[in-house]
Amino acid sequence: MSDPIYVALQHDDVVSYLGPAWPPTPGDPLLVIPPDASLTDGAAIVYPQEGRPGITWWVVDSTIPRQGAGTPDEALAALLPGSVLGTVLSPTPTPDTPPEG
Repeated sequence: MSDPIYVALQHDDVVSYLGPAWPPTPGDPLLVIPPDASLTDGAAIVYPQEGRPGITWWVVDSTIPRQGAGTPDEALAALLPGSVLGTVLSPTPTPDTPPEG
């Protein structure tokens, strides 16, 4: 397999490419790309089969959410060494009243 290729792009451009897939839904899988990729927003191109065309995954805020290319999984994590597969967390609810103290 070939090493992944990282391409930096503007945050707003990547979000527009993701369309309705952004923001991700709580509970969805989310892959955090490795810090040594030095990529916050852009694309990660992986090559699952040697000699075959690569697959481009959009990266936003150093994460790969579910998108047209598919759902991030362990197979994608294996193609991006150092990445971590997790789950989109629910936003923290805002309390109706401030805490006393």
